[in-house]
Amino acid sequence: MGASRTFIAAVFLLLVILLAGAFLFLRPDVAPVPTAPAQTPVQTPAPTPTPALQEIEVLRISQRADLSTIDVQAAADSPTLNVFSHVYETLFIMRFDAAGRPVIENLLVESYRQINATLWEFRLKSGIKFHNGKLLTSADVKASFERGPRVGGMPRILLGPVSKVEIVDDLTFRLHLRSPFGPLLAHLAHPSTAIIPAEVAARYPDKPIDDVSLIIGTGPYRFVEFRKLEVTVLERFEEYHGKKPTVKRIEWRPVADDDTRISYLEAGNVEIVTHVPPHLAKILRDKKFQVVQMPSARVIYIGINTERIPDVRVRQALNLAVNKEAIVRGILEGAGTIMTAPIAPSVFGYVRLDPYPYDVERARRLIREAGFEGRELVMIAPQGRYLKDREIAEAVKMYIEALGLKVRLEFMEWAAYVSRVTTQKDFDLYLVGWSTATLDADYGLYSLFRTGASFNRMHYSNPVVDDLLDRARQSADPAVRASLYERAQVQIWNDAPWIFLHVEDIIVAMKPGIVGVEIHPIERWILTYAMISK
Repeated sequence: MGASRTFIAAVFLLLVILLAGAFLFLRPDVAPVPTAPAQTPVQTPAPTPTPALQEIEVLRISQRADLSTIDVQAAADSPTLNVFSHVYETLFIMRFDAAGRPVIENLLVESYRQINATLWEFRLKSGIKFHNGKLLTSADVKASFERGPRVGGMPRILLGPVSKVEIVDDLTFRLHLRSPFGPLLAHLAHPSTAIIPAEVAARYPDKPIDDVSLIIGTGPYRFVEFRKLEVTVLERFEEYHGKKPTVKRIEWRPVADDDTRISYLEAGNVEIVTHVPPHLAKILRDKKFQVVQMPSARVIYIGINTERIPDVRVRQALNLAVNKEAIVRGILEGAGTIMTAPIAPSVFGYVRLDPYPYDVERARRLIREAGFEGRELVMIAPQGRYLKDREIAEAVKMYIEALGLKVRLEFMEWAAYVSRVTTQKDFDLYLVGWSTATLDADYGLYSLFRTGASFNRMHYSNPVVDDLLDRARQSADPAVRASLYERAQVQIWNDAPWIFLHVEDIIVAMKPGIVGVEIHPIERWILTYAMISK
């Protein structure tokens, strides 16, 4: 895969923590996670400095997209959460061991226990400081968990099972759940459940933060500067409660154009670039840059506005009209796999379904039966967010127009695109990706396909699917949950609220000599403990 042995090439794995029954107590430091067989080898970075390695003064990384918001609880995209994962912290964190097995480790909590099926108690570590010097307390957790769902769709999904946060003392709090919820700890490891100061939450109780001076976390880096579409700057927090970071300053530089981004790496203007196109990855390997390529947990799809296209025959026809294999082989150059379910294969609850075949004649027949001939569809897509997103959107337009339909395709900058997809309904089709960051089907299905869910931008509604997802969310039995998710995915597949495209590969390139960068399949790059050869 072109990966240096100093990388963490974290794998897609089954992630679900199931703690059912009364008075079940857990180890205070780590929660083991049942795993599927590793699909990729795992290699770990050098954990401590050696005579051949040194700290990095400034590490510059270029992503395709800029911050979509300066409020971590309002963020819903990986580029933004990648930056904020260095600034803010969650109660727990997902890590991978040397054998590729995922575990949920304590981060801000010292210990926890499950009192009964719907009541959990947590104790925070003492002495943890926010970047403004204030000590972390239970009041900050309560304020964060109560504010998050009011300002962000992601916290609304992740913290939805929590009915109440009860403060016991300054360091102890309890979470009351609406019903048993298997993947609770995985949800509490998602960066959208980050803890912010209670006073910031009180100042912005129901609207996004708009003052960069209030970007205050407990993480290894302080937020220093943000110049839109230019740079975001983080500096090491010297009073960080954890292991001292080995990178003193991180600069995140958004560059949407692939060729420009790669030229920055070659010229030494940045040390790391993400979302490398396959053809450029080969060139960089030949030039001795380090290149990591791995399957991701991100599915790429075309969402279909079911209010504007309510006839399932039309939606199925759109799936039959698009040659997904040609997109993966020709446009992605093999850097992906055709979707076989609404979620990626290594997500808990995944079931393999037969892909829609490329069948233009059948698609045309369905279009005629539905009386949909000659219609014009409005399709929107980001440019420079996903691997080959513009080319994919243009190919989908071509395939749909081969049915005798018309497509008006509009490209948008990422932040504006997110705003339009979130707030408007003036389009029929939209290209987007979704990474099931918890590796549990609840996050990958409930968030997107439940009637009224925050990220159900297809406006899809099926009471059968709702019932299956609700029952799966309320069960702590893995076999029951898996069965319910299987049935839900079959129904979703047949209802076709998406044009199901592919699972995207991650390709990251970096300067020779850099070690200790963590690259995860959920589209996370952790730079905190990177070092460089002398």
